[in-house]
Amino acid sequence: MLPLLAVALLSLTAVGIVNAILTERRTRDHVEMQLRQVVNVLSTSSFPLTNTVLRQMRDLSSADFVLVDEQGTIVATTLGEAVLPPERTTVARIQDVHLGTSSQLDGKWYFHTPVQLPLGIQGGRSGVLHVLFPQDEYRRAWRQSFVPSFAIGAMTSLVLAGAAWMVARRMSRAIQGLKEEVLRIAQGDFREAPLPTIDDEIRDLSAAVNRTASMLAEYEQQVRRSEQMRTLSIVGASIAHQLRNAVTGCRMALDLHAAECRTAHDEECLLVAKRQLKLMESQLQRFLRIGKRPAVIIRREIDLATLLDELLPLVRPAVQHAGVSLECRIPSAQLVISGDEQALSQVLLNLLLNAIEAAQQQGLKEQHRKSFVRVEVAADDADMVHIMISDSGSGPGETVAATLFEPFVTSKAEGAGLGLAIASEVVAAHGGTIDWRRKDETTQFRVNLPRVKTPPPAADCGASAGRENVLIKLSADDADNEI
Repeated sequence: MLPLLAVALLSLTAVGIVNAILTERRTRDHVEMQLRQVVNVLSTSSFPLTNTVLRQMRDLSSADFVLVDEQGTIVATTLGEAVLPPERTTVARIQDVHLGTSSQLDGKWYFHTPVQLPLGIQGGRSGVLHVLFPQDEYRRAWRQSFVPSFAIGAMTSLVLAGAAWMVARRMSRAIQGLKEEVLRIAQGDFREAPLPTIDDEIRDLSAAVNRTASMLAEYEQQVRRSEQMRTLSIVGASIAHQLRNAVTGCRMALDLHAAECRTAHDEECLLVAKRQLKLMESQLQRFLRIGKRPAVIIRREIDLATLLDELLPLVRPAVQHAGVSLECRIPSAQLVISGDEQALSQVLLNLLLNAIEAAQQQGLKEQHRKSFVRVEVAADDADMVHIMISDSGSGPGETVAATLFEPFVTSKAEGAGLGLAIASEVVAAHGGTIDWRRKDETTQFRVNLPRVKTPPPAADCGASAGRENVLIKLSADDADNEI
């Protein structure tokens, strides 16, 4: 602001000086023109130049006059007995009349100009007319001309200076605010700042700073995710062999136990345990591939009804333990998709277990409310299959709702935040999408997958061929399937 005020003051001073010079010149020109007119009247008139005539001319022009003859005798005057200054060079032409030099008479200063009159005066004698213009009168005329214009210029300059100060103050505050915002961004706080209300360059600059903050926030998220992936890859590589060896050992032990103990009940339990271990091994492999180039998917045609029939026994222990009911609604029409059966089984199993856990936790909070998990399968005209898994839980928290499918995002104290991230990658690799929403006090996760337009022959559908619309229920009180 100080440079702007200095410029305003310098401008005011320069304007005042220029105005004073121009005013002084205009005042001098005006006075000299007025004197020329008076001298012209006196020199061309036919009446005698007496004291009375000169006094009338003084009243008109504010100048004093002294007329002397060739011998230096005063013929007429407006100054009484004042003594004229020493003789000076006279002006012969009217157009050469000007204010002249300064002279002092009786303690008063005048601009003195002697003019040679061309006509004879009193009997044909020529004379010299001394024109004496008071300097006080000249300064008064100058002030009358200068002060109003200077006052207007000063007021205008002050107004402009005030406006410049206000603009500079606003800009200074805005720039200071931008400085604080930039420093806040430099410290890692990438929140967007409110924009100024006035639409000007400062607002555009603030918007640019906000865009920079958003880009830096996204870049920070990408860097953090890359570091997390790198850390996960390093840690996963160190434990991969131990976990896979443990899973392989468990499967071998179950195979030996199944060969020695062949009862119907034990065989079913062992089959469930073996499938769980197989899925665990597949899940571990996908866990280790997070952040790497996706592996080639070995596709085959899958009947969704058959896939869900195989998954339900795997979640039956969890359903019984959680004390919730599970409903599975499968349409009568055969719905076939193409993809990796193990990978899709892992996705649906993860969503089912999450839904069972959420329903269980909500049931513990609201014991009067029935806890349930519902699976619905449907198809639309766009050749897409929709698998909807709903639960009576409270849904994800607000802090993780927007980034639920990103790695390491979870609201569970013991969770790693990788299940939904893996599910999102698997579904995307199959050309589908996964999303979630809250509707009618339920949490709904929906998997959308492309449908195979030409279904396989009936002989390839196994037990699922020709099935009707089926409702399968599993509850904590009834461990059997109700069809």
